Amino acid sequence: IDTELLKLSLMLTELLKLSLIDTELLRLSLMLTELLKLSLIDTELLKLSLMLTELLMLPLIDTELLKLSLIDTELLKLSLIDTELLRLSLIDTELLKLSLMLTELLKLSLIDTELLRLSLIDTELLKLSLIDTELLKLSLIDTELLKLSLIDTELLRLSLIDTELLRLSLML
Repeated sequence: IDTELLKLSLMLTELLKLSLIDTELLRLSLMLTELLKLSLIDTELLKLSLMLTELLMLPLIDTELLKLSLIDTELLKLSLIDTELLRLSLIDTELLKLSLMLTELLKLSLIDTELLRLSLIDTELLKLSLIDTELLKLSLIDTELLKLSLIDTELLRLSLIDTELLRLSLML
């Protein structure tokens, strides 16, 4: 019986050891569960850290977007300046056209002045022609006067002859 008791006691000791081992395993299992929980918490913290990093990047993205918006604004300003330059270029082209037209008008005015001068010369030539005609008339009158003078001379000569005849006739 003693032996049996001893055996039972040994078995009980073994059972207790097993129970202790089991308890230890259970404790280790709990620790492992805690470690797993911590690992899950760690994973969540990592996720939160990534989210935080993303959130921190958002202001940087906002800053970049702001920079791009400023660049876009500058480009719009440049486009407006370019449009204004184009408008000024068109005005310049119109002014050039007007200048060319003015030059043409000046040329026409010079031609008109030349025509007026030629017209004045033509008027003077007409006056000279009238004077020439008048001189011709006077020359014709002079010729007529000469003819009359010749006739008068002829009459005088005839009158002299007549007087001579009369004198001769009286002498006879």
